[in-house]
Amino acid sequence: MIFDIQRFSTHDGSGIRTIVFFKGCPLHCPWCENPESQSFGSELLYDPGKCIGCLDCTRVGEKGEISARDGRIHINRQRIKNPEMYRHVCPANALQVVGEEKSVADIIGEIEKDLPFYRNSGGGVTISGGEPFGQPKLLIRLLQALDRRGIDANVETSLQARWRDIEASLPYVDTFLADLKHTDAETLREYTGGDLDLILENFRSLDRNGARVVVRVPVIPGFNDSDEAIGEMITFAASLANVREINFLPYHTLGMNKAVQIGREYQYLTRLPDWNGRLDHYTRMAEQNGLATNIGG
Repeated sequence: MIFDIQRFSTHDGSGIRTIVFFKGCPLHCPWCENPESQSFGSELLYDPGKCIGCLDCTRVGEKGEISARDGRIHINRQRIKNPEMYRHVCPANALQVVGEEKSVADIIGEIEKDLPFYRNSGGGVTISGGEPFGQPKLLIRLLQALDRRGIDANVETSLQARWRDIEASLPYVDTFLADLKHTDAETLREYTGGDLDLILENFRSLDRNGARVVVRVPVIPGFNDSDEAIGEMITFAASLANVREINFLPYHTLGMNKAVQIGREYQYLTRLPDWNGRLDHYTRMAEQNGLATNIGG
């Protein structure tokens, strides 16, 4: 189950890259930029700004899953058992199905279209999410297929995953882009549902196995945006022998509209903070601990 394949990206690794987004995540970060990635199943995304009022979607279901009242579409998401029936209904793409089952062959077919760009730019493929290790069998088969073709492969991960699944990926991953959101277990659990002990031990296990890891810190006001919290994460990152770089990912509101479109309430800040030099301050803190830095990944 994936929810997007983004081509010609210049982020999440070197060169020109294709980003494959796996659907499903064990965490529930309220600021998630891709809230449609959290569920492991497909779901409906509705953008009323694109709706042309054709009402084709209201004629599909048998139990009034989608209805029209006062000139507006209303979706009863609890009644929808098979979102797939709506995939090709809306002519304006106001109603879309997020999430699609694809085979490794399907995904590789898309990736291979960009082989010349990888070779000329030193790029490759980044597997993101959601959480890629939430679908470990698909992930490993895809990584093996990339390895056979000599394509550079990065994995973007929260490390909220079983070590045995991460270990199985080691021969095929060039770089792990690993999130470190906090070093206080209670705060991490309260905001995201994450298990700090599991995440930190996975970082240490990657380090013991000589894996190349770039630590990525999402800087979130009200959660970890302080010298104390950032300093502790920098100290931990610097303690790992194979970590040479830390990225600071500033909070943004890109997930706000998408959360509404999949029928959820966005539960974090709706305005961008005034960073007022804080991100530069954090990069100086990291550089003083011997780490290369980047703002934005």
